Amino acid sequence: MNAATLLRIISFLVLCGSIAPVSAQVVPQNPNQFTKRKLGDNGGAGSSTGASAVTPQSRTVVVQHIAVTPVQAWVSANGKTMEARLLAFSAPEPGDAGPVEIIRDGKVRFLVTGRKEPVDFPLTGLDEKEQVKIKALAEVAAKGPPAQ
Repeated sequence: MNAATLLRIISFLVLCGSIAPVSAQVVPQNPNQFTKRKLGDNGGAGSSTGASAVTPQSRTVVVQHIAVTPVQAWVSANGKTMEARLLAFSAPEPGDAGPVEIIRDGKVRFLVTGRKEPVDFPLTGLDEKEQVKIKALAEVAAKGPPAQ
């Protein structure tokens, strides 16, 4: 019997299940002494690895928006309308003199009705009439807030 025939017979017996392929099965030394870790276990020996627990602290954050206009309809360049307040990007502290910034990097800021966060909108994305109105407001606001 040549080597090729012997190899075919061994392959046939392996496929039929008569001869199991040689493989090592790993058996732990103490197979019945395993425990599952619980959620939150770090797998250590009970000592801390130097990391401390972070306790979240609540704090109040006050977000203040400086409204330049009341809620009104603003028309975009493509004819869509949105109900929003025009906001200032920056303004001086109450009682201080200084400019109120309405246009920044070619954008204006709106607080759209129904949203919590302000939206920065390109000035060129508004209708021509709206752009003229905002530019006039920005020119007046650059001189500072009105006297109380």
